[in-house]
Amino acid sequence: MQSKPRLATALATHTGRVRTNNEDSVAEAPELGLIVLADGMGGHNAGEVASSIAVHATVEVVRHYWHDPELQPEQKPAARALLLERALRTAHERIRERAIGDAEHCAGMGTTATCCLIYGDRLTIAHIGDSRAYRLRDHRLTQLTRDHSVIEQLIEQGLYSRETASRLVRKNLVTRALGVEASVRIDVLNEDVRLHDLFLICSDGLTDMLSDETISSILDQPRMAASDLARQLVDQALASGGHDNVTVAIARVESTESLDRWHHRLRRWLSARAH
Repeated sequence: MQSKPRLATALATHTGRVRTNNEDSVAEAPELGLIVLADGMGGHNAGEVASSIAVHATVEVVRHYWHDPELQPEQKPAARALLLERALRTAHERIRERAIGDAEHCAGMGTTATCCLIYGDRLTIAHIGDSRAYRLRDHRLTQLTRDHSVIEQLIEQGLYSRETASRLVRKNLVTRALGVEASVRIDVLNEDVRLHDLFLICSDGLTDMLSDETISSILDQPRMAASDLARQLVDQALASGGHDNVTVAIARVESTESLDRWHHRLRRWLSARAH
């Protein structure tokens, strides 16, 4: 049976300098290595309702099915992908049910969602919308998710360069979200996990304010606590304008079971040679 690596995690959120309410939500299940972040949209504070439903439903579903003998997510990375997708689809259904049941306040609400599960030597990500997941490895920051946004669609189709699209198109126009349409399409991906990897999940309130270069320079401080890194990111986004809610979640891999066993065997071998 695989075991999750030891992670140092930190969550931070702020309403920002312009908005009066926070429509972002973030949560974790530390015992599973699960983090989920959502950025809501909709009037009458419905965005924060949608994002809250999304993160709570995701954590609930993953915990409920984690020991399911048919899925066996502890042993099968592919099962984790199915589990995260199931969790986000459940969140989608609950958001739509709430919108129908409380149409006066919640009609049309929706939310982005990005959830990451770090277990064994694999990272599984399920996401929809433009809340991103990044990895910092060997001083290099890589965006793991692709935004489901009008800007990314225009760039992918070759109609605009990234610079031109960023100047002409509103950044917060998403092409997919939980709760908006009757059907939902969720992207799922798997990545390897290495010792000292650092993963960042964030809302667009961070990435609209800070460049990837600035984010990388803040994160690339291996001796700084995860909580301090999260606070630095939020503070810098606020200092840069804070035009939106800003939410970040950080997970740094501090040890892995396989590496711990290898180091233990190496120490035993060196000790035997010394004697």
